[in-house]
Amino acid sequence: MVPTNPYAHVNQDLSNEARRKRRRRYLTSILIVTGFVVGIIILLSLTAGSFRTPRFRVRSATFGSFNVANSTTPSFDIVMNTEVGIRNRNFRRFRYRSTTVDFFYRERKVGEGTVWNDRVKGRDTRKFIVPVILSSSNVTSSSELESDVNGGVLPLRSSSRLSGRFRILIVFRKYKHVNMDCSMELVIATRELRNISCR
Repeated sequence: MVPTNPYAHVNQDLSNEARRKRRRRYLTSILIVTGFVVGIIILLSLTAGSFRTPRFRVRSATFGSFNVANSTTPSFDIVMNTEVGIRNRNFRRFRYRSTTVDFFYRERKVGEGTVWNDRVKGRDTRKFIVPVILSSSNVTSSSELESDVNGGVLPLRSSSRLSGRFRILIVFRKYKHVNMDCSMELVIATRELRNISCR
């Protein structure tokens, strides 16, 4: 006759209880980790709206060929190597698409340059040269142009719209559109760009 263990059911109950406790610990751990990750994602998605818009502006310029005629038919044909800057005031990298910078003389478009797609590191300013050919062939009013050429200063304005995005983790993207609106003066005698003011 095989002896029976009178404590077998007690041991079985204890092992079942231990398994239940272990399962409860696992579930609690999973819930805590999941809650923590969801909390971080929600926090990032909420704070993504507070990203500051980068700044996009004309900084300075040097000149190549420089032809300005102040005869009875005033005109200009100038190669301007424009230094443009994109300042990223955020801690995350800003990746932007290609765009065009238009230049105007008294609301008449006189030239354009291309900004190629690239990126700016967090808390950094990217500076680069945009070649632009300024030509008065579009200017209809010769009296204003004659007055400005004789006065030695050409009033210019630059305009553009830069679109880009910030990436948050792998899932979220925050898009920003940056407008450039800069006024400046081109001094003919000294061949310099002065009084650059951007909004």
